[in-house]
Amino acid sequence: MDKKLKILGIIAITLGVIAALLVILPYGLFLSLPAGFLGMITSTSYVYFDTKYQINSKKITPGVIGILLSSIPIIVILVIIIISKNK
Repeated sequence: MDKKLKILGIIAITLGVIAALLVILPYGLFLSLPAGFLGMITSTSYVYFDTKYQINSKKITPGVIGILLSSIPIIVILVIIIISKNK
């Protein structure tokens, strides 16, 4: 289970990095949403299995890093909405 969890953590961080990097591109926001969604699913499953089987005792795991990176596109959309409402 430890090897599967490590692979799941690598996938979660990779999808989170892809989602965070696609936000920088002009029309990349539309592409970053599916990557962020998949990254959020894999990160959540990593945290679930890590908590269920108590494999890691660290507070910052690849699942948490993946969740933070995968949520960047949603945060950017919320910032754009707030800025456009204040104009």
